[in-house]
Amino acid sequence: MKNKYIINNELPNNLFAEQAILNILFLNPILIQTIQENLKPEVFYKESYKIIYQTIVDLFEKNYSISPINILASFEEKGILEKIGGIDEIGRILNQSQNIADLNFYLQILNETYLRRLIIKFGKEIVIAGFNTSENLEKILEEIETKIFSLNQKKLTEKIYSSTEIIDQVFSEIKIKIAKNENIGFQTSFKDLDTILQGFQKSDLIIIAGRPSMGKTALALNLGKNIVEKYNIPLIIFSLEMSRQQIMYRFLSTEANINSNRLKSGKMTHLEWKNLTNCMRKFSELPIFIDDNPIINLSEIRSKIKKILGKNKTSGIIIIDYLQLMRISLKLENRAQEISYITRNLKILARELEIPILLLSQLSRNVESRVNKRPLLSDLRESGCKASSNLEEKELNFLKIWGKTSFYELASNFHFSNKGFKPTFLVTLTNKKNFIVTANHKILSINGWTTIHQLKKGGKIIGFQKNSILAKIKIQEYTVENIKYKGLYLVEDETIPLFHNYIENEIVFHNSIEQDADVVIMIYREEYYNEKSSNSQITELIVAKHRNGSLGTVNLSFNPTITSYKDL
Repeated sequence: MKNKYIINNELPNNLFAEQAILNILFLNPILIQTIQENLKPEVFYKESYKIIYQTIVDLFEKNYSISPINILASFEEKGILEKIGGIDEIGRILNQSQNIADLNFYLQILNETYLRRLIIKFGKEIVIAGFNTSENLEKILEEIETKIFSLNQKKLTEKIYSSTEIIDQVFSEIKIKIAKNENIGFQTSFKDLDTILQGFQKSDLIIIAGRPSMGKTALALNLGKNIVEKYNIPLIIFSLEMSRQQIMYRFLSTEANINSNRLKSGKMTHLEWKNLTNCMRKFSELPIFIDDNPIINLSEIRSKIKKILGKNKTSGIIIIDYLQLMRISLKLENRAQEISYITRNLKILARELEIPILLLSQLSRNVESRVNKRPLLSDLRESGCKASSNLEEKELNFLKIWGKTSFYELASNFHFSNKGFKPTFLVTLTNKKNFIVTANHKILSINGWTTIHQLKKGGKIIGFQKNSILAKIKIQEYTVENIKYKGLYLVEDETIPLFHNYIENEIVFHNSIEQDADVVIMIYREEYYNEKSSNSQITELIVAKHRNGSLGTVNLSFNPTITSYKDL
């Protein structure tokens, strides 16, 4: 039986819409910036239309006037006028009469047909990979998952919304919340934490970090239980360390207020047995799901979440315990890159499914070497560091990169924190510039962000020379002359504002790995380091990063015998 979706042998396309957009662009060149932001040249199916559009974009970026004369002159200069159909083809485009009001409709059609072509291409690659029995199956599945994430990202970013559209959407959401007397996010039932965060927002990646035995898992389970009770939404727990039975014991111990050791031994009073029975009945009715596969990967996590939440995109909350135990089948240069890959894809997943994801993470041992043990953002494990130098002599700038144009801002409110002594490398460039970094700190190269392990002698580093008048920066290439081990060196880390990197001595350095997180909550208990502390049950939740709001510290009471957190 003939497949009803296959009309002919051509890939999905709409040449009428492609021609219509070019017509609107020829007659209304002022729209070039709007169209360029929403339409890439590769979206065009017909090669001649793709070349015409690319020529118009090139003229715009060179600040030339967008006119038929300039476009034709550019074609003749490149010797491609006949390739695109000659003057007759330009005439056919100009002779159309398209309505500007239909522009968004045409853009949507072109982006959709382009995505369909990518899906077909991706399908062919899956078939080829399926026959490749010499390749590791987990690696194949990981690569498939990566491409699915990429397609979803293209779908999410194919349209740039106007302020009018966004304001309408925000206003509608606020009206609904007021009508239903609801809060903006999922309230955690910890009052001070909710005051700072306004609850956990949909699409947020929330990192809960602390040293071992600080109470990360207990906090995450408390937060998850409070939310599933209040909103009756699915709580999905991926535990790479504890078994599903251990997690349920924790839930029951906390809820029934029974010492976990007595609960496991079964030595309880008649009243405690009664409380336990009621708690078991309660938890059996809650939509809590636990996966305790210790070697689960990203694709399996995504698949299981979508299966539980269903086709109707039911809201939910996810807990992953914990980041450093996760592995990927892709072969990357070092663990820092793997961690970055995991957090980035979890953030994409949170946005795609519009759910908050709680990701637990260890803090590095560097905390122990400081007098003040309270954790900092730079204490997240696998975060890179730069070697210390005289801060007064540093000329540091924030860096924003938009398309092919880059701007810089003068540094302010940099947070320098010493990270102790770490193994470092000295990189010398052919222009005699040099810098010292740890092995996993990222540097901008011509091939993208890279680390010392990926750099080779003769490799190219990207630098920026500033224009202090226009606040623009000129892209510069520097060649690596030598890389050698420097030895143990005092290093530091800088916390940079969101979506910024920083320039030092004209070299661009990457921000820390926590950049994918919307919220970072760090756990600190004085009792952990000082047994004689008078505040033995007080735990500090330090909101060290909050993309959409304020920072602060919340004090909770922690009872380790039943792993329970409560407001003071």
